[in-house]
Amino acid sequence: MSRSEGPHRPFLPIGNPFKMMMHKSSHQPSTVLTAYEKNLAERFRQLKPNNANDVITFSWMKSALGSICETLHDVRKLIVDLELPICSWDIKWVDMYLENSLNLLDFCSAYGTDIVRQRFGYVMLKCALRDLESDHPQKLMQASSSLHEWRQYQSRYDNSKLQDCCDIICKLEATLNLPKIKNIPKAKDLVRAMYGLKVQTMFIFSTCVAAFSTSPRPLVELQVPKLYLWQESFTDLQTVINGEIKIIYATAKFSPLKELRIIDQNVKKLYPLLHEGLGEVTQEVFDGYCSNLMESNEKFLSGLDELKSEMDHFFKVVVDGRMALLDNFQQQPPRCGIQQVRM
Repeated sequence: MSRSEGPHRPFLPIGNPFKMMMHKSSHQPSTVLTAYEKNLAERFRQLKPNNANDVITFSWMKSALGSICETLHDVRKLIVDLELPICSWDIKWVDMYLENSLNLLDFCSAYGTDIVRQRFGYVMLKCALRDLESDHPQKLMQASSSLHEWRQYQSRYDNSKLQDCCDIICKLEATLNLPKIKNIPKAKDLVRAMYGLKVQTMFIFSTCVAAFSTSPRPLVELQVPKLYLWQESFTDLQTVINGEIKIIYATAKFSPLKELRIIDQNVKKLYPLLHEGLGEVTQEVFDGYCSNLMESNEKFLSGLDELKSEMDHFFKVVVDGRMALLDNFQQQPPRCGIQQVRM
């Protein structure tokens, strides 16, 4: 699907988008919510890379998606621990939960399609390496063409699926403003917990989109009120990750994803030799270049498969959460009746 070109708006406007939120309230979080927020803070700390050069890797993205799954489990546990049954929920909370979870599923679908697209890039390089095993001039020309096509393929900014992912993140942004809650402490705890989950999800999703983008895309840059126990660790993580991504784009490096950058470096070494000849480069060095490209390409495929597996697991966790909520609907409908929601 083609889209009109133009500057991408940032996910959030300049300034504090949360000035109308509950941080003006005197509500004190319960012990249950405090434990939830401390766990979330620790997850953000664990996601901060020890080395800035490790921003971003398949391993990091896998861990990041896994951390969202852990938070989703914590939200379900918090609902039980708060003793807040569905029958006491306001219908707008139910709508919010279902709509947000639907956005998560839509993201999984769009991003999964781009993972498949990345596998095609792997096949391109696999074909090029096979042609490089031959001394026939025509095969070498085919290898050169495959390497060139790979760089062109990766550099296509107008990828509709990645743009779809950005659009979904914008939908999540639109739900960040917390709904007005009556003076029910348990309800306020639930909505506050959901806010933390959405911030975590938006940030990790935008980073995953940037990983496969060879041209700059807008990054989630959130200003979280200090009342949240995870605010400091999240802000620290966001500063490190977004700062390194911006440096990568500013220095014209190929991609924020480390595994893609390594492949590109190997392609750059091989491609000129197929046109200009080996020159002072020995056959042994040339073979070493081919071997390095093969190794980095196989590692890329392995990382891609692991990411796909984690994304499938994430999808299942979200679906299971929706099904559990819908099952509870049949047993104990929420207050105000059930309004129609997107399924």
